[in-house]
Amino acid sequence: MTVRTFAAEVEQELVDVESQLLEIGEADFPWLGELLTHVLGSGGKRARPVITLLVGKMYQYDPALHIPMAVAVELLHTASLVHDDTVDESSTRRGQSTVNELWGTDVAVLLGDYLFSSSAEKVCFTENVRVIQLFSRTLRDLAEGELREIDRQFDWTQGEQPYWQRIEKKTSSLFATAAQSGAILGGASEPEVQAIRDYGLALGTAFQVIDDVLDFDGDPFDVGKPLGSDLLQGVLTLPTLIYLDRYAQAGAADNPFTILQRGTHTSEERKGLLGAAISTVRRSPAVRDARDIAKAYAERARSALVGVPTSSSAKDALREIVDFVVERDR
Repeated sequence: MTVRTFAAEVEQELVDVESQLLEIGEADFPWLGELLTHVLGSGGKRARPVITLLVGKMYQYDPALHIPMAVAVELLHTASLVHDDTVDESSTRRGQSTVNELWGTDVAVLLGDYLFSSSAEKVCFTENVRVIQLFSRTLRDLAEGELREIDRQFDWTQGEQPYWQRIEKKTSSLFATAAQSGAILGGASEPEVQAIRDYGLALGTAFQVIDDVLDFDGDPFDVGKPLGSDLLQGVLTLPTLIYLDRYAQAGAADNPFTILQRGTHTSEERKGLLGAAISTVRRSPAVRDARDIAKAYAERARSALVGVPTSSSAKDALREIVDFVVERDR
C-alpha cells in the first residue's frame, strides 16, 4: 500500500506538487539540476504534502496557498534527509546512493542548505505570517532534534525520555506543521487547528516508531537501507531502549551497545557484532512492544480527528493514512 492509494481526493493536486518539485530541479546550473533531480526524483511517500492538501480540503481549499505549502513541507523534509545522511555518513537512502556518498560531504551540506532555503521561499507564497513563523520554528526543531540525537549517541544508559524528546523535534514536528498549516490556510477555527496539530504530532510519532521497528524487523530491500543502520551509528531507538530497560540482564554480555563499543574491530567484525546485536533485540519482545506503542499513538491520531466535526472524504483519507503508517513495511 502507498500513500497515493488513498489520496485520490488530492491526486490532481499532487501532480501540481510534483510539477513544482521538478521545476526546482530544472536549475539553469546543470550540475545543480542533477543533484536536485537525484534527491527530489527518488520517490518517497509524499505523506507530508498529502496531509497538508487533505486538511486543506476539509476547509476552504485554495490551490494558490495549499500547493506551495505542500511543496514547502516536502522540500523541508528532503533537506533534513540530506543533512541527516551527511551527519550519519549514510551510504544509501530509498535504495539509492546518498548525496554524500556520491558527491561528498561538502556538496551534501550545501545542497541541504539550498533545499532549506527553497522551502522557505515556497512557504512565503502563502503570505501568512502565522504559517511562516510555524514553518521557521519547525526548521529550528528539526535541527535541535538532530543535535539531541548526536548528544546521546552510544549512551545506552539514557532511558526512553530523551528518545521521545528527540523524535518530537526531529519527526513529529514536521507532521504537525504539515497538518496545522493546512488547517490555518483553510480558515479552520482555533480548536480545530489544535485538534489537527494533535493529529499530526501523534501520527508523526507513530511514523517514527515504525521506522525504528523496521530498522530491526524490515526487509532491507523494502526499507531502502541496511538493517541496523541506526544501531551502528550509536543511535538508540525505541526497540533498543525497550530491550535495555525491560529485558536485558544487568551487565550481560549481549548488551547491544556493550558489544558494539567493546574494543577495536575491523569492518567485517563490526558487521558480525551488529548482526548479533540486532538478533538479541529481535529475540526479545522489544520489537513487538514498540509496535504496540506505535499503535497507541495511531489511536491518539484517530481520536484527535474527533475534534474536527466536518465529515468528508478528505477526513476519511486522513484516517486511512493512520492505518498506512502502522501497517507499512517501508
